[in-house]
Amino acid sequence: MGRNSHSAVILTVSWIETCIGLFIFSLRFLSNWKFVGRFRWDFALAGLTVATETIAQVFLQLSVNAGMGRHLNDLLKSQIVTALHWSWVFQLLAITASMLGKLAILAFLVQIRGRHEKKPWFLIILGFLIGAINTTVLGTILGQCKPMNKLWDDSVEGTCNPGRKVNQNYSFFQASFNTLSDVLLAVYPVHLFWKLQMKLRIKVVLSILMGLGWIAAVCSAVKTYELKALTETTDITYAQSHLLIWASTEAWIVIMVGCIPPIRPLMDKVLQRLGFTSKKKSTPYQYYESSGHAAYGTNKSNLASHSNFQSNAYGGRKKPSEDDNPGWMELGTFGGTNGSEEHIVNGPKGVTIRTDIETRFEDVERHSGPSSGDSSISAKYPIRGRI
Repeated sequence: MGRNSHSAVILTVSWIETCIGLFIFSLRFLSNWKFVGRFRWDFALAGLTVATETIAQVFLQLSVNAGMGRHLNDLLKSQIVTALHWSWVFQLLAITASMLGKLAILAFLVQIRGRHEKKPWFLIILGFLIGAINTTVLGTILGQCKPMNKLWDDSVEGTCNPGRKVNQNYSFFQASFNTLSDVLLAVYPVHLFWKLQMKLRIKVVLSILMGLGWIAAVCSAVKTYELKALTETTDITYAQSHLLIWASTEAWIVIMVGCIPPIRPLMDKVLQRLGFTSKKKSTPYQYYESSGHAAYGTNKSNLASHSNFQSNAYGGRKKPSEDDNPGWMELGTFGGTNGSEEHIVNGPKGVTIRTDIETRFEDVERHSGPSSGDSSISAKYPIRGRI
C-alpha cells in the first residue's frame, strides 16, 4: 500500500458501514413485509437511498484500488487520474444518498403525524430546502473546472479558478445546512411525541429512537471540517482520505437513523420470543344467544387488545383501510388505561382514538328441520374520543 497509506482504513470503515447499513435496512424490509404489510413512499425513498449509497461504495472501492489514500508521489499518472475520477463519482453519489436519506426520514415523520393533522408546512419547506441545496452542490462540483475532466486530470488544458474556491465555499454552506437539518429532524419528533397522551416511558423511548439524527448531525459537522481537503492539490489522493471516510459515514448513518424506528414491530416480536417482554392477553369475546343473554362469558373484548386485531394493525391478511387509519401503524399501538390500546398519533383536533369492539353471535330459533345458514353475526364498533 505504500508509506502512511490510508487505503486500508478507507475500505475497512466504509465496508463495515455498508454491511451494517444493509443489515438494518433488511430488518426494515422484513418488518414492513411481515408485520406492517405495506410499503409506503418513505420506504421507497429509503430503498433508493440504500441503492445509491451501495453503488457509491463500489466506486469508492475502484478509487482505492487505483491509489486513493496513498501519497501522490507513490502513484503513476494513470493511477492518479483513475483514482480521482472514481473519487468524484463516489462523492456525488454519497451526497445524493445523504439527501435522499433525509427526505426518507421526512416522509416517515409525515406518515406518523397522521392524516387528520394540519398540513406539515415545516416538513415540506425543510424537505424543499434539503433537495434544492444538495442538488445545487452537485452542480458546483461538476462545474468547478473547465473542461470538466480537468477535475480529475490536471494535465488537461483549462482552468479550475475561481470554480474550485466557489465549490469549496458553497460546500461549506451545504454541509453546514445538512448539520442543521439533521438537528431539526432529531428535535422535531420530540416535539411531536411530547404532545401525545401516552406514558412518559413511551415518550422517552420514541423520542430517543427518532432523535438518533443527532449522530448524523455530528458526522455532518466533522465532514464539514474535512472539506478543507477540497483545495489541496499537492497531495490530493492522500489529503482526501478523511473526507471520503466521513462522506461514507454520514450517508450510512442517515440510512441507519431512518431505518431504526420503523423496525420497532420486529424488535417487539424478537423480544417476545426471547422472553424479555410478555404478549398482551386478549379478552374473550362475549357470545350471546338470540335472547340476548350471555352464553359463554360476560367479559367485553377490546378490538385493539385482541390478537386478531394486533395482526391486522401490523398488516395481516385483512388490513384496515388506509383512509380509516388514524395514524401510521409501523410504530404500533400502546396499552391504554382500561385495557384497550391507543394509537400514538392523535386524531382530529388532538383527540386520542380508542377503538372497542363488542361481538355478538345470535342464533336463530332452532327448528326441527335443517338450519344451515340460519345464524348471523353482528358487531358494534364504538369509537370513543378522549380529549
